[in-house]
Amino acid sequence: MLWAVSIVFCVSTAFADLLIDLPDGQVRGHEVPSDSGSIYAFEGIPFASPPLGNLRFQAPSPPQPWSGILEANQSRDDCIGFSNYMPQSEDCLYVNVYKPAREIPERLPVLVWIYGGAFILGSGSYKAYGPDALVNEGIIVVAFNYRLGLFGFLSTGDEAILGNAGLKDQVQALKWVQSNIAYFGGDPEKVTIVGQSAGGISVGAHLANPKAAGLFRGAICQSGCSLTTLAITTQTNPKQVAYDLAKAVDPSVSDSNTTSEIRDVLQNVDTDVIKANFLNSLRTGIVLEPDVEGAYVTELSFPQLESGNFNQVPLVIGSVSEEGLAFGLNTQSSVIVKGLQFDIDATQLLPDDFVPQENVSTVEVGSLIKDTYVGEGGSFLLNPAKVLQFTSDNMFIRSILKQARMQSNYTPVYLYQFSYYGTPSQSYFIFEGAGKVGHADDLAYLFNTPVQLKTDGDFLARRRLVRLWANFVKTLNPTPDEADPLLSIKWPQFASTNPRYLDIDDTLQVKTSDRDAESAMWENVYYNYGQQPFIGF
Repeated sequence: MLWAVSIVFCVSTAFADLLIDLPDGQVRGHEVPSDSGSIYAFEGIPFASPPLGNLRFQAPSPPQPWSGILEANQSRDDCIGFSNYMPQSEDCLYVNVYKPAREIPERLPVLVWIYGGAFILGSGSYKAYGPDALVNEGIIVVAFNYRLGLFGFLSTGDEAILGNAGLKDQVQALKWVQSNIAYFGGDPEKVTIVGQSAGGISVGAHLANPKAAGLFRGAICQSGCSLTTLAITTQTNPKQVAYDLAKAVDPSVSDSNTTSEIRDVLQNVDTDVIKANFLNSLRTGIVLEPDVEGAYVTELSFPQLESGNFNQVPLVIGSVSEEGLAFGLNTQSSVIVKGLQFDIDATQLLPDDFVPQENVSTVEVGSLIKDTYVGEGGSFLLNPAKVLQFTSDNMFIRSILKQARMQSNYTPVYLYQFSYYGTPSQSYFIFEGAGKVGHADDLAYLFNTPVQLKTDGDFLARRRLVRLWANFVKTLNPTPDEADPLLSIKWPQFASTNPRYLDIDDTLQVKTSDRDAESAMWENVYYNYGQQPFIGF
């Protein structure tokens, strides 16, 4: 009967590992089997009070304790947005914790994932981002929801609705990790924040904000950073968005109403009424808040990075090889049309966050940008690969390279490009001379996502990417062991004087940046033609 005793002991041990006492109450997780090995998942744990009623649009409040055992066996509702991974509601501020399904002899490093989606869609659920492969590298992974769109980024420009509630949700989740992760076997002193697209922008915002000091010791920005133009959807007139929304839900509202009255109107309408106006979310984003109690983003990131007044932690930062493929430029005709538009009006090449100095000719600046990409007298129409390169640079890569240069003056920076052309990218039209991997294609290699990997090459790329990221979470060095047969490479730190990066393709290769001419041009455009302080880059 020894075998029976052993089975009973193993089952009892497993149940003990799955029942955890937290300061707010007990949680019981569950085991999740996967191809890369089972993990323990604790899903749907509140990290803040439901942001309902007079908490709508406001900074999150701490969670309320519960009695009994919270069955943490499934992700809770997503925050309201344009995604469809899970049911959605305003009661969405929940965290998921994933740990190895084995005895943990010492506290493990922690990866905290912040999803992307332009601040209008996204999910922290297992269905969206199953972290099995990462967890089985011997780390703990935490994912959570944060408010989106109108619910997460509406602002009246003053203390009535300060704005950036979604970013403040992220900070609240990071504080929850500091207070609770040790109960799961995690080390609160070894937390790395990781995000992609709007998630990378969010990571960049926390990097640049001294108010986030002590919440993490490392950061990874994938296809987005604090200087990315999309981040600086810093609203030009947030107050007007709030008034327009209030007028849409209550015809009696006028411009004579105070911002407090606007807040009260919007906090007292049904959730569905706000959802019906959710297209207004396309006008929301990160805002600069007045410097009052409770504010989080009160300064632009650029001056913070330039002066060194930011959270000086090691950084991994990079992009996929052709970000623009995922933004409507994935067919031959779409690229031809865009190239023709650039040729007809080169002022379309000016960045959205670029503010020209007085008396600067935008036609002159547009021509300078065009000549750099296609040569003097050249044509985008005849160079479709350059249409893609410009779009990728303009949306993400320019800002990523600038952040790498600025931050490398103060901290270790590791720059990468994900170039592996696998299953997630193979619906795109291939343009000779352009990259083949579009925005967000890299996510399927880190997580189990709705986009499935299929080939041996796909799964080898996953093992490599996961190992690099997990190594950084563990040691703040993505290649601490050059003898590792899976990697067999040393990823050098980036420096402005020696801009080397790791190209993650069929093989791993250290290369030198080939965007020197473009980078020099953008420095010229911003510093000699633009107004400071710069919003982004």
